[in-house]
Amino acid sequence: MDRQGRTYRHGRSLTVFTASILQFLSLSGGLSAAEPVSISELVTEQRVFSVRCRLQVSGTIETSSQPAAAAEAVANAKKPSELKLKVDGKFSFLERRLAAGGQDADAFRALRRYQLAEADITIDRQRTVNQLPANSRQIVAEGTATGIRVWSPDTRMSYLATELLRSPGDSLALAALLPTTQVEQGTSWEPHYWTLPMLTGIEAVSKSSLKCSVSKIDDQYVIVKISGGVEGATLGAFANIEVDGEIAFDRKANHIRQAKITQTEKRTVGAVSPGMNVTATVYVDRQISGVKGGLTDSAIDAIPISPEAEQLALGFSCPWNLTFACDRDWHVFHQTKDVAVLRYLRNGSLIAQCNVSPVPQAAAGSHTSEPQFQSDIQTALGTQFRKIERAEQIPTTDGRWLYRVTATGVAGNAPMHWFYYLCSAPDGRQVAFVYAVESKLVDQFGGQDIAQVRSLQFLPAATSTAARTIP
Repeated sequence: MDRQGRTYRHGRSLTVFTASILQFLSLSGGLSAAEPVSISELVTEQRVFSVRCRLQVSGTIETSSQPAAAAEAVANAKKPSELKLKVDGKFSFLERRLAAGGQDADAFRALRRYQLAEADITIDRQRTVNQLPANSRQIVAEGTATGIRVWSPDTRMSYLATELLRSPGDSLALAALLPTTQVEQGTSWEPHYWTLPMLTGIEAVSKSSLKCSVSKIDDQYVIVKISGGVEGATLGAFANIEVDGEIAFDRKANHIRQAKITQTEKRTVGAVSPGMNVTATVYVDRQISGVKGGLTDSAIDAIPISPEAEQLALGFSCPWNLTFACDRDWHVFHQTKDVAVLRYLRNGSLIAQCNVSPVPQAAAGSHTSEPQFQSDIQTALGTQFRKIERAEQIPTTDGRWLYRVTATGVAGNAPMHWFYYLCSAPDGRQVAFVYAVESKLVDQFGGQDIAQVRSLQFLPAATSTAARTIP
C-alpha cells in the first residue's frame, strides 16, 4: 500500500485514535451476576492479535557535558542544560504468544510482525524521526525483570531500533498484571514484585508499590484500574516513576481489548542517559486478527527458547559507511559527523568509553604508518600520557589492516589504560577506535575492545539509518 494509504490506516490523528479508547474505557452498563469471572489470557490458544499503539510524551530532559574519557565523566561534569521534549509514536503490529521461557517475567514472550513503528521526536527545536528498518520487522519480545527485551531472528538490530520499541504499556507487560484467580466487582490485588520493573524498565528497585482493582464489570468487559510507583536505578541513574491507567478485558473473547497507561518519570542525569521529567501516555488497542501475517506455526517453532549472544548483539552504524557489533551493555552516548561516543555499563557502573572517528584516507593498499599512529596517540593524550605498553598488528581474514596500541597514563588522578586501534580497508579508508578504561577496571572490561573491532565492516556505499534529522 502507498504511503498515503498506510498513514490513513495506521496513523490516524491522535485525537480520533485516543478518543475511541477513552470512550471505550468509560463504557457503563448494568453489572452482571455476582459470580466471579476470570480475566487471565490463555497462552495455549494460538491466536494472532492485531495491536495498535499510540505514544505521546511531553516534558523536559537534562543533558550533561561529553567528556573525552570515562574517568573524567564525573570530575568534569557541568551543570545540566534543560531542553523541551515531545514525542509522538505510532506502532502497529501482529502478535502471537510464544511458549514460556521460564518463570515470572520470563514466561511472557511473543513473536511480532511490525507494519509500522516510528517516533517523531522534538528536542528543543530539533526534530528527528526514528523508524524501524524494513529488515527488522519480525521481532521477538520477551519479558525480563528489567523490562521488555526485543531482538530480531532475521538480522542484527540497531541501538536506535531497540530504543524505539521500548514503550510504556507494552502488551506483554499488561498481560502480566492480570491475576490468575477469579475476580469480582471491587476485587483488588497486588501483582508480583517483578511486574512493575517489567512494565517500567527499572533495573534495580529500591522501593515499589502497585495495586490493581476491578472498577467495573458488565456482560462484555471488565475494567481494571492500575496505580503505583517505583523508585530505583536504570542505566546507572536514579529514577522515580509513577504509573496510572486502565485496562479493558473482553470477557467473551478472553483477552485485553484496550488500555490507557500514563507513566510519569523523573530521572537524574546518568552516565549514558539524560535526566528526565516527562509524562508518557500510551493508548493500546488489541483485536483478534483474521490473518497470520507470517506468524505461522513454522515461524513460531523456529524461535529458540533462549536466544544466542549473537542474536542479542546490536549493530552500530557510523556515518562513515562502516558498522560493527556490540553487546547490550554498550550505549550510544553522543554522536556527530566527526565522532561517535559509546559507553560501557556493567550493573549500572561506568566501565569504559569508546570514541570512534574517521581517519584521513590513505592510498589504496596502504595505511597510516605505525610510528605516525603512535606519535598521534602521544599528541592526543598530551600530559596524560606515560608510556606505550604494547603495539601489535592484529591478523585479519578479509584484507583489513588492524593495528592495536596499548597506552597508559593518568587522567584526573586516576591511572588509565587506553586501547587505540587503527583500522584500514583495502581501498585506503581508515577509522580509529579509542577505548578509555580506568586501570583498576581493565579486568571487568574483559576484552570488549577486540571483539568489537574484529566485527568491523567497511560498507561499500552509504546506507540509510533508522533515524533521520529534519531541519
